[in-house]
Amino acid sequence: MPRGGSNALLSFETIAERMELPKRTVLDNYKRWGIPVVRISDRILRVRERHFDAWLESREQ
Repeated sequence: MPRGGSNALLSFETIAERMELPKRTVLDNYKRWGIPVVRISDRILRVRERHFDAWLESREQ
């Protein structure tokens, strides 16, 4: 996993805003897309900011 960057935990609302997609689209596809998540509880998932940034960068062409 990436070093440095923010350890902040992002909600799916924030991830969707950053990707300029509806939240539902992100929720329906995050596993298939391979977005790394942190499971807080059975119903709460978050994404560590630095891991999201690294994932997004890895998808650039």
